[in-house]
Amino acid sequence: YQLQYRTKKNFKSAVKKVNAKSTAKAYTAKKLSSKKTYYFRIRAYKKVGKDYLYGAWSKVKSVKVK
Repeated sequence: YQLQYRTKKNFKSAVKKVNAKSTAKAYTAKKLSSKKTYYFRIRAYKKVGKDYLYGAWSKVKSVKVK
């Protein structure tokens, strides 16, 4: 899976990218600033030969850090 997050709703620049194994059941984002809202999205991908096939991005989920 591929996860992206940032502090603005659009994901055009300055995006934090994380690749997770398909066996991962949870991901903990570290070093987030307190009292800020972060926006997350995720998609699946698979390597086929030398190329990658990507699924569609999920809907954006917002999370406010305490």
